[in-house]
Amino acid sequence: MKILKNLGWFLLAVLSFFFGYGFIQGLATTSLALGASPYAVTLLYVAVAGVYVYGIYKWYQKGPVHIEKSGFNRFIWLPALVWFLSLVVQFFLPDDPSVNQQIATDLALSQPLFSFFAVVIFAPLTEELIFRGMLARYVFPQQDNVKKTALFLLVSTVIFALVHFPTTPQQFLVYSALGLSMGLAYISKGGLAYSMGLHALNNLISFVMIMML
Repeated sequence: MKILKNLGWFLLAVLSFFFGYGFIQGLATTSLALGASPYAVTLLYVAVAGVYVYGIYKWYQKGPVHIEKSGFNRFIWLPALVWFLSLVVQFFLPDDPSVNQQIATDLALSQPLFSFFAVVIFAPLTEELIFRGMLARYVFPQQDNVKKTALFLLVSTVIFALVHFPTTPQQFLVYSALGLSMGLAYISKGGLAYSMGLHALNNLISFVMIMML
C-alpha cells in the first residue's frame, strides 16, 4: 500500500513538471512568438520558474534518501567519465537530431537569451529534481544494496530518455547514456548538485555549439 502511495506522489511530481512547469515555459515561448519583449519575458520566466524549482526542492528535502556505497558510486570521477565518453561517441554517430533537440536549436537561434535560461539553467534544475531526486525520494529512498541502486539507475535512465521523446534507437541510446551519467552523479554524492552541474555543463556545450552554427 505504501508503494502505491509513493508512486502516486512521484506521479504527482511528474505531472507538476509537464503541466505546471510546462505551462510556465509554454506561456513564455508563446509570448515571445507573439512579439513580446525577450527581456521582460525572460525576467518573468526566471522569476516564476524559480518559484516552481524552489517549491519542488523544498518538497524533495522533506524525505531522506539513503544510498549505500557500492561499485556504482565508489569513484567520484566515474559519472564525468561516462558523460565524456557519451559525448565523444556522439561525434561519430550519424546526424540524427530528435524533435527535442530540434526545438532547442530553433529556440536558441531565435531567442538566445531566453533559451540560455530555459536550456542551460532550468532544464537541468527541473529534470534532475523530478526524474532523479523525486524518483529516489519516493520510489527508491532506501538503496541499501547494489541491486536497489542498479534498479534506480536503470529506471531513472530509461525515464530520462523517454521524457526527451526519442523517435529512433540511436536517439534513445544517446539520451540513455546521458541519463546514466547523471544517475551515477546523483548516487555518487547522494544529492542533486553533481547531477545538476553535469547536466548543465552538457546543455551549455550544446547551447554554445548551436550558437556557433
